[in-house]
Amino acid sequence: MNEDRSAHKFILLGASRGLGWATYQVLAKKYPAAEFMLVSRKIGEGNFKSLRYDFSKELSSEFITEIINFNPTTIIYFAAGGPYGNFQDKKWADHQWALQVSFLFPAQLVHHLMRISIPSLKKFVVVGSAIAENKPDPGAASYCAAKHALKGLITTLQAENKSAFNCCSFQIDLFSPGYIATDMLPAQSWPRQQELAASAENVANQLIDSLN
Repeated sequence: MNEDRSAHKFILLGASRGLGWATYQVLAKKYPAAEFMLVSRKIGEGNFKSLRYDFSKELSSEFITEIINFNPTTIIYFAAGGPYGNFQDKKWADHQWALQVSFLFPAQLVHHLMRISIPSLKKFVVVGSAIAENKPDPGAASYCAAKHALKGLITTLQAENKSAFNCCSFQIDLFSPGYIATDMLPAQSWPRQQELAASAENVANQLIDSLN
């Protein structure tokens, strides 16, 4: 990353574990003067402002106010998940949770941000999945559906905002990693066994490089 981000202010949504937490740790080490807000239902300890929020709920005006008042330069949305197993064997409420957290909440958030003005905001990044957004993902139907929808939304917004109707003051990006070796990927899973899962730190560095 060539750009000096010492004065930047990052909001990391869903960064309590996995890639989100690894990204915070790498950013904080590389840019100790940057400011951070981490948002999740459960947050660890660090040099950041913390905000507890449940992404399975509707976007609230209080949440938007917190974002505006922080004056972020970059927002990254990590939160995702869903039930694993045969689609028909899982409760519909579990599938609704997956669609809300993995697609509907980030979609509603970016829609709202495009309609208001946060002069400081330069980039909004949503973390997708190189696997689930491009092909079937057996055992993870609702998660896969959400990631397909997320890719469709972001790539369409990118196309729209290259046109004469461009009304978005910040850049919208989709970062799509492959398998990541976090506690959310079981030790006995085939990507780990075949050494196809990258470390969270390596993927975090790729994500940070993509911010340029």
